[in-house]
Amino acid sequence: MGEEDQEVRRLAELKTFIEKKMAELDNEMENLRHMLDLVDRMLSAKSFKRPQAVEQPFREQQPMRRIRGRTGALLATMTVEEREARIVFNPEIKVTQEMRPFSSFLLRKVLDSMKESDRMKIDEGKIDPDEGLDYEVVYDGDVAREIIVRNYRDESRLREIVNSVKWTLDTIASASR
Repeated sequence: MGEEDQEVRRLAELKTFIEKKMAELDNEMENLRHMLDLVDRMLSAKSFKRPQAVEQPFREQQPMRRIRGRTGALLATMTVEEREARIVFNPEIKVTQEMRPFSSFLLRKVLDSMKESDRMKIDEGKIDPDEGLDYEVVYDGDVAREIIVRNYRDESRLREIVNSVKWTLDTIASASR
């Protein structure tokens, strides 16, 4: 094997190592944010101050978040506001409504199921009508560019949505490689 071939192989190995390390660090940061959120909630529960004065919600700590795939490749970015999460897909990943993981899994199985569950809770009087989950897919022609999720209500539900988006985009990106 030539010296140039060895250098190319070494560069490819370095790239794989860097991508893997970045994905690990992203996961570690996500875990640290969740732990900080838990500590904040525990502090606010045990503090003499009002919980609103001590608690710092996840969305204020991390207004924009990168969603990465198994290889560390950027799949999407997410911004979280008080009652809304906006997930913007990486433009290099072409997502159309006809794609099975997108339409059958993410939209129907995950988001529509959450929406229906909330509709039942509204009917039972467990939550207010304006607290039910709703979402909107923003298209550019036939290509989906982003999903706006309103009233996700809690962090565990948001994590489920993010994990579903991650799996869907990772599957679509892997199939196009």
